[in-house]
Amino acid sequence: MHKFNGRPRLGLAKRDNYVKVGFNNIEQDRIEILAAKAGMNKAVYLRERALNDVIIAFLSDEEKQLLHELKKLGPNLNQIAHEANSEGLSGIEDKANFCLDTIADILINLKKRSKDDRKNP
Repeated sequence: MHKFNGRPRLGLAKRDNYVKVGFNNIEQDRIEILAAKAGMNKAVYLRERALNDVIIAFLSDEEKQLLHELKKLGPNLNQIAHEANSEGLSGIEDKANFCLDTIADILINLKKRSKDDRKNP
């Protein structure tokens, strides 16, 4: 016969690994305030943030170049819109298709890189 006194055993949830992290006074105060607002102690709050928050990685040089190419297309699209207003849609079809194809290629490339990054963190 088992007696059930106290909290149940943790089993696989037992935490045997620790990470030492240093904070300055301002960071420490901020963590304490945010944890209190979330209704958590500091350890639970930091664990939840570390495991569940989304971290935005820095862009690689190639990704920066692709985004730069997208930005360069902005003025072209603006010119195409002005031409469409003055000449009608038939006069801009080739230019518009070129811009759309370029944008699609860049977005596909960025999407592939994003999927690769998620597969190989």
